[in-house]
Order: sequence, then structure tokens, then C-alpha cells
Amino acid sequence: MTLWRIKADVEATFAGDSERKAHVYGVLATALQLARIHKIDKRKAAMAALLHDMTKHCSQEVHKRMIVRHYKEEVLNEYAPPLYHAFSAAVFAYERYGIDDQDLLRSIESHTIGREAMTPLEKIVFISDYIEPNRPYEACKRVRKIAFENLDKAVYQAMDNSIRLFEEEGGFIPDAAYKAREYYQERGKANG
Repeated sequence: MTLWRIKADVEATFAGDSERKAHVYGVLATALQLARIHKIDKRKAAMAALLHDMTKHCSQEVHKRMIVRHYKEEVLNEYAPPLYHAFSAAVFAYERYGIDDQDLLRSIESHTIGREAMTPLEKIVFISDYIEPNRPYEACKRVRKIAFENLDKAVYQAMDNSIRLFEEEGGFIPDAAYKAREYYQERGKANG
């Protein structure tokens, strides 16, 4: 029942934004493929994929209120406003649908920059957001090939690509992003 309600909310929320809706469904399709290949709960992957951007169009004030209700206020200082939606979307999932599965909520929360030691579900949602079919960038296409074989390598490459891009553009990069990239770089070295 919840999955049906979430899909209805996606349709209503993004009725006027066909690009965002296509992105959400692209993440859903990719997450389901990766979940099947990597033997992860497909229902949880679907729910997280559908919910990951649910608050994308909310104002900064709405994001802040939601974040302060469920997280420490430091989140607002540690992350740039364009990343707030990851946290507010997790709050939305908890408040609107009563989802309290921490793995599912963390996969929504960490879909933008990832984090160290992500669970397989978190990796799938993170990578699906990065490589979904509507992402035409060459970097995404290269990571897409890796993701179906090795999630950790794909996670590292996506993180590295994103950090390099933001550095070139002079964007704000949270410390958590650098720590996550270093973690997956070390995992890659340890696993050959």
C-alpha cells in the first residue's frame, strides 16, 4: 500500500516538472536493476528511489524546519543548501509514511554525496541517482558501466567525479564528501 501512495505523491509533486519526474523514475528503474543484480530488497530500493527527491522543490525555510525537527542543527552548517533536500526527504518519508527503517532513511539521506561505510542499499540509491539514464554526461556513462559489476568502485568514481567538478566550479564541498571519497578509495586499494 505504501509504495502505491508514494507513486501517487511523486505524480502529484512533480506534475509540473517533467524533467524531475523523469529523473525520479530513471533512478527507480536503475535502483531496481542494481537491486536485482546485487541481491538487495527491491521494495526498499523502490521506496528510497521514489522518495529521494520528494522535497526538492521546497523552500530553504521548509528544509530547515524539517531538518531541525529530526537532526542536529549542525546539519545546516555542515551541508550547503542544495543538499538539504536529502535530509528533508528522509524526514518526509518518516513523517508522511511512517517509514522508520533506518537503512531506507539513510539511503535517502546519503543520496547526494554518500557517506563512509554505506550499506548496499545506500550505495544503490547513491549510484542510481548519479547514473540514471537521463544523465547524459560522459562521467556518468563511465560509472554506469562499473556499477553493474562493482558498487564500491562505482561509488568511489562517482564521488571523485563530483568532488572534482565542484572544486573546478568553486562550489562548497562538505568534509563528509572528502571523508567518504577517501574511505572508498582505500576500499578499492584493499580489494585490489
